[in-house]
Order: sequence, then structure tokens, then C-alpha cells
Amino acid sequence: MKNKKNIKRKLRKKAQFLNLILVLIALMIVIFFTPKLISTARYIYSAIHDNYLSSKDFYFSSDKLSLDHTEYQITNNWSGAETYRVTINMSSKENDMASTESDIDYEVAFTCSDNIECTLSKNSGTIVGTNNGGVNEDSFTISINPKNGVTLSNTEIAWVDVTATSTSPYSQEISGRLILEVGSSNIYYEITDSVNSPYLMVNIINSSPVDEDVTLTYSPNTVLLDMTGQFYLNSTANTVEQLNSYNYLNSITSKVTSLSTTSVKFYKNDATQNYTYSPSDTGTPVITLSY
Repeated sequence: MKNKKNIKRKLRKKAQFLNLILVLIALMIVIFFTPKLISTARYIYSAIHDNYLSSKDFYFSSDKLSLDHTEYQITNNWSGAETYRVTINMSSKENDMASTESDIDYEVAFTCSDNIECTLSKNSGTIVGTNNGGVNEDSFTISINPKNGVTLSNTEIAWVDVTATSTSPYSQEISGRLILEVGSSNIYYEITDSVNSPYLMVNIINSSPVDEDVTLTYSPNTVLLDMTGQFYLNSTANTVEQLNSYNYLNSITSKVTSLSTTSVKFYKNDATQNYTYSPSDTGTPVITLSY
């Protein structure tokens, strides 16, 4: 009797094993012959997952990264010689009316093309939600240098793949590729800032072989120039506007030496704002540059 039970058990296990093999073969056939079906299934899963997170008022987005792996083109702003910085802004709000109440913790990873070396200003961050008095914004910066200090040639392409993954309270991944084409306009600049910082920095890069007179123009209603810095002390021209019976600078011109970077500090009238700007950004920066 016992032998019969053992035989039945072995036959049942053998049948289960054969069924498993058949299922695996069927799945391999489906995957091999219907890749569009797999892609569709992933798309459907992703859409369901995103809708679920939205129903929880969870918003995890960026100006340069997306769920669909955005390609972000940056052209004619880099000489291929000096450090090039790209600021990536993170957000936990859908619009002015909908935002995430809780903090969102996230991690950042990247890979870059063989002709450049890249570093991150931070490998992880937190987008502070409204429950903790935050403004639902954060940012990090990628610094890009030619590999081994070898200047890239004109029109040469470099790229950085960036992925940001939220780790709390929910998991979601957004990514993108930053594509740089060498072709510097000789003078370019960026604004580095963060929420609740009392000041911002304007970094001016002169990649041309000659000194250039550079003019910064701005509204004193928004920012005020640090008048202890060398950019002001060495200025050659400026203009003013009157506010509350007082004259305030609203533009300043000063020399930026060749193949150098000059940093200029401005104090913010509203520290809760983030005025970060890079040459690849759309929109009008709070401080404009001309030369």
C-alpha cells in the first residue's frame, strides 16, 4: 500500500514538473514572438502604478527627468574645456493646487559617455513636503569635465544618463539623458540657488581667449548685488532705479578675464524662492547676462 502511495506521489511530482516546463516554454515563446505584447504589458503596469500614486497625492517629477526617459539637448553652451554644470530641479507637486504633503526621499545614479567625467553634488536628497513646512522642491547638480583634461573638439557629443528613484514613502523612477554638443558661445553663465538660502551665486564662464566686459541686469525688487565683491569693486558702468525714494543698482558691467570663471553674489529679497538657472533651461532667469 505504501509503495503505491509513493509511486502516485512520484508521478504527481513528475506531472507538476512537466507542467512547469510547459509553462516556461510557453512564456519563452510569448516573449520571443510577441515583444510588443510585453512592452504593452509593462506600459499598462506603469500606467496603473502611476495612477495609484497620484490617487495617494504622491508627485515625483523633475524639469529634466521623466517617466519616459527624456532626452534633454544642450547645444552651443560648452567649449569642451572647462567644467560644465547642469542643475536638475526636483519637485513633489503636480501644480499650484496639488502637492505631496509628506517628505519624499530619493537617490540619484548616473552613467556618462567615455569622453567625459561626471560628479554629483549629492547622491541622495529629500523633497520636503507641505506637512513639514517645505515648498515641494529640491535640486542637485552634475559637474561635467572632459576626460583626463583633454579638450573636446567642436561639435563633439557627450551625454549623461541620470536616474532619480524615490525611496520613501513610495518607489518611483524617473530618468533622462542630457546630451551636450560642444560649441561654446564664449561667454555663458549659470545661477546656483536653493530654497531658504539668503543669497544666490551667478557663475560667469569666459572660455574665449580675450577678456570680456559683461553686464548683469536684474530687478532690485527681487535681488540685491553684494557690493563687497570684486565684480562690483572692479565695475566700469552701472545703472540704477529708484525704489521708495532710494536708488538701487539694476545693472552692472565688469570685466571677466579670459579662460576663467567669476562668481557674483546676490542677496534674495525672498529666501523661500529658488532662482536656479542654467543655459539649457527655458524661461527667463532672474538675472540676465549680456556682453
